[in-house]
Amino acid sequence: MMTDRDVLRVNVVGRYLDGKVTAPEAADELTVSERQFRRYVSACRRKGATGLLHGNRGKPSPRRIPDSVRQRVKDLMLGEYREYNTSHIRDVLEEEHDIDLSYSCVWRIRSELKQATPRQHRVKTHRVRRIPAEREGQLVQVDGSTHVWLKDQGLSFTLIAFLDDATGKILGAVFREQEDAMGYIQVLHRVCDTYGVPQALYADRHTIFQSPKKLTTIQKARHEEHLTQVGAVLASLGIRRIAAQSPQAKGRVERLFGTLQDRLVNELSRHQVADMAAANAFLAGFIRRYNARFQRTAANPTPAFSAWPEGLSPQHIFACHYTRVVANDNTVSFGGLKLPIPPDERRRTYARAKVDLHLHYSGTLTIEYQGRRLVRYQHDPSVPVRLDHFVPAEPIVYSPTPAPEPAEIPSPDNATRPVTKPDAFHPWRRMPLNPDRP
Repeated sequence: MMTDRDVLRVNVVGRYLDGKVTAPEAADELTVSERQFRRYVSACRRKGATGLLHGNRGKPSPRRIPDSVRQRVKDLMLGEYREYNTSHIRDVLEEEHDIDLSYSCVWRIRSELKQATPRQHRVKTHRVRRIPAEREGQLVQVDGSTHVWLKDQGLSFTLIAFLDDATGKILGAVFREQEDAMGYIQVLHRVCDTYGVPQALYADRHTIFQSPKKLTTIQKARHEEHLTQVGAVLASLGIRRIAAQSPQAKGRVERLFGTLQDRLVNELSRHQVADMAAANAFLAGFIRRYNARFQRTAANPTPAFSAWPEGLSPQHIFACHYTRVVANDNTVSFGGLKLPIPPDERRRTYARAKVDLHLHYSGTLTIEYQGRRLVRYQHDPSVPVRLDHFVPAEPIVYSPTPAPEPAEIPSPDNATRPVTKPDAFHPWRRMPLNPDRP
């Protein structure tokens, strides 16, 4: 079937062959070069009007997707990838099904199914983007996102993530029951152990990073600050903390959570992840795949991570530290519990003494006095470690036993004798009280 363009081409070539128009006039009417028009004339003289049609007309395109592949993609879209967005479907088809399609091709197939994308598009506002850091490890954006990550079970918890500003790579992440200091300390430990110590952390003004206590005039003059548990860890490692004034200021990590809430939720559901422990185990492989696809090259290829400082113990640094006064019964109150301290060869009791408590995110609680360990408790691994609720298992070093009952002191012999009163005619009774009275 000829199109309007084909009919015009045949009409103009015919008028040229009849001598009604010249070659330049015909070429100008068809908006082609004169050389191309003469090709039309030559093809018309050889094959007639059919010579003016395209040679591939009626033939399938060599880049056409096979019908079997197209049907396979449609079945996946209507099945397990129903709630995936177009970009996510394209990535999964390439990674897991070895089907390499462009974004526009996947979008056209989705349009044929009249399936709307689940992503809610927002109106974009113009804003000036901050220039990313030049080196990896120079600036790390951190934040936590509370979301229903396991939609099949309706479980909501918090994802804490560290994102490199220069490369967009996820340096570490962990699921926690809530956004707490332990989660940030845990991820920071992983980052330092894997890559090194970053130069600066870009975080919001949460009380986890910034203490709500007001500074005195003298403290302000001395440029002092009240350090939180995370702030103390950063100060020990020499990591500078930059406070973001708005969520938009750390937009890269905010955009990361938008992507993860779109992709990770569906991935966890498709792989039938049922609890937070399994979600953390699945998260490691997901991060590797995410970084392989979305990580970009830094402007300066030299990393800015520094080596671990000498003389510092990671077990001591990556922990929350508290100070307690030992009660008279030789116990320490922590998390609503009373933790006994065993007597040792140096002191029988530590009553009224100040001791240091070091709580590691793994659940290990150590009580120390003047740098010497007194006792260590281990948190139940089945219960997440929280600062406001610590449930220790049996102590590793010391197992408290009830104190023995004191032995009964025997009474003296005279205490067991019966009490007797003197007789009425006893000399003691007949003795007058006043000898001078008659």
